[in-house]
Amino acid sequence: MKAASRILLVAALMISIGLHWAVMQSAAWVGMAVTYSVKTGSVVQGLSDTFDGEHACPLCHMVKEGTKDPQPNDDSVPTKMVKELKLHLAVASIPKFVFQKLPGIEWITISQTGHARPFTPESPPPRSGVLA
Repeated sequence: MKAASRILLVAALMISIGLHWAVMQSAAWVGMAVTYSVKTGSVVQGLSDTFDGEHACPLCHMVKEGTKDPQPNDDSVPTKMVKELKLHLAVASIPKFVFQKLPGIEWITISQTGHARPFTPESPPPRSGVLA
């Protein structure tokens, strides 16, 4: 259930940002490259025909139509709306934080963290995983 919900969420996000058009265009290019390479007998010529813009396949035309911005047909709808926005800037003081030691709390300093060993280490140091 978790995997299915994640897949649905990813698919919804992909569609909401228009990534499905890029996936479809990529699939069209791969199909065109294979088709044109087999038809011409040359991979270089097949790739050239794929990306020259003159040999578009039906899927490429569908992607182009789908990614077009819709144009309003009604002349009563203004094509461009401009709104003036006035911003007023107010300067405020920056708060300063002062850290004070609280009573009853002992603060650790660097000199209190390190202690000398009461014994010297074994010489040579023991190897891990080797029994003596």
